[in-house]
Amino acid sequence: MKNKGFYNLLLLLILGAFMPCWARKHQIALPSAYDQPSFVVNEDSTVLFCYCSPVKRVSVLGDFQYSGKDSTRYNDMRTRKIRMHRASDGCFHATTKQLVPETYTYCFRINGKRKPDSYNNDTAWQMTHKWNIVTVGGTAQTALYQQPAQRGTILHTSWYSSTEKLNRRVNIYLPAGYSNTLRYPVLYLLHGISGYEGSWSERGRAIQILENLVAQGKCQPMILVMPDVNVKPQEGKPTHRSLFNNIMNYSRLCHDHDIERAVVELTAFVDSTFRVSDDHYIAGLSDGARMAANTANLLPNYFSTVGLFSPVVHKQQLPKDSATYYVYSGKKDMFHANAKRFNRRLDKAQAPHEYTETIGGHTWRNWRLYLSDFMVKINQ
Repeated sequence: MKNKGFYNLLLLLILGAFMPCWARKHQIALPSAYDQPSFVVNEDSTVLFCYCSPVKRVSVLGDFQYSGKDSTRYNDMRTRKIRMHRASDGCFHATTKQLVPETYTYCFRINGKRKPDSYNNDTAWQMTHKWNIVTVGGTAQTALYQQPAQRGTILHTSWYSSTEKLNRRVNIYLPAGYSNTLRYPVLYLLHGISGYEGSWSERGRAIQILENLVAQGKCQPMILVMPDVNVKPQEGKPTHRSLFNNIMNYSRLCHDHDIERAVVELTAFVDSTFRVSDDHYIAGLSDGARMAANTANLLPNYFSTVGLFSPVVHKQQLPKDSATYYVYSGKKDMFHANAKRFNRRLDKAQAPHEYTETIGGHTWRNWRLYLSDFMVKINQ
């Protein structure tokens, strides 16, 4: 036991000698723990990853295939594994190719097993997997995804759905300097079939986008309401479940409108709890767009503007009041034809609306873009 302790101490002393030198060279703030991953975004838009641990094999897995072009339907979702190699400093290193300015997700594979980067607190759940986030800057759009100087408050709370007889989780963002003497517009953001209440704040970068737009004078401070709109939430259990699980639930229950009635009850909870003005907006992505439209129809004249991002909508979701609809779709989106057809129905109904078409598919890279445009438009 004494020999084992001596060798462990000797190994830590050796690592302590060379790791700070490597950190200074690459401008990485290495924690004191022995097992520690790190990354640096280089000036040439490559990303250097480092993992220091006495393991045999290390790789980094990320959606680094993105090219910024309208190439394939699922291009944004493809991942690539990059083998990391042990360098003279004893740590594993790997550098990506030059990346298009965007937000990327990644994790490590240690001896064949998936492991998130525990030293990067910028994380996002995608179904049952946790990913880390790194942003390669360089454009006005990616600047919106970076952390601004001022931050508001995120409340993790719940509201009671009397229809379903259960509590549903919701994340509510209050802007920096939130005051009881003012009233604020409120924007409801609904996730899609594979999301949960944290999706819009994590992968959607909704809070960063809003706060940066406020700093630029393009948007006024708002309250963001991001609820769990999964069909069958499980109280006390995570809602980031498998895609198969969610699809099965949606296929059974997607037409009963219980979720939309629950969101109606959420609006009453928000209005009675926070300093909300008369300006109410709602937006959703994919199947969340259908829910947003249904909720707006259950509350005629409550929402002045409805955002439909990559929508799964039909004639039943046509507006029943004078709300303005903003419809967004990528040319390679799996529901692109659906969005175009719904836009024609809005034309025929002479409903106030605007249709925006972009490159790309059914991905967060488009939904972040749509959200930033939608926020600017509702403030014009």
